[in-house]
Amino acid sequence: MNKESVELIHGYIEAINERDGARRRSMLDELFTHDGSYIDQNLTEPLVGREAIDVSMVEMQELAPDDYFTVVSLLGAHNDMALFTWRWGTPGGAMSRATGTDTVLFRDGRIHRILGFIN
Repeated sequence: MNKESVELIHGYIEAINERDGARRRSMLDELFTHDGSYIDQNLTEPLVGREAIDVSMVEMQELAPDDYFTVVSLLGAHNDMALFTWRWGTPGGAMSRATGTDTVLFRDGRIHRILGFIN
């Protein structure tokens, strides 16, 4: 997996965990294309744009304020896409609120689309 993909994936997880709104929004501006999107099986339509993604991140933090996301494994990357697994739960805790696998599509050195699969 190339260094840029790894940095973008870790940056995305850091942004999800960032509690400071201004800092998180700045991170999203750096990480995502202007029309970047996120979709998983719990959504009826994609979140499109940095603001929509930011709102969703705030909702996740409000749902479980003591829980954080962690990259579990970077599975691979090719042709401007990457695959990784993650965990959501209390840091150092034995239980996870959720785990999943995401596919990330890149464009122009930024995240363009995330396709989330929650286990």
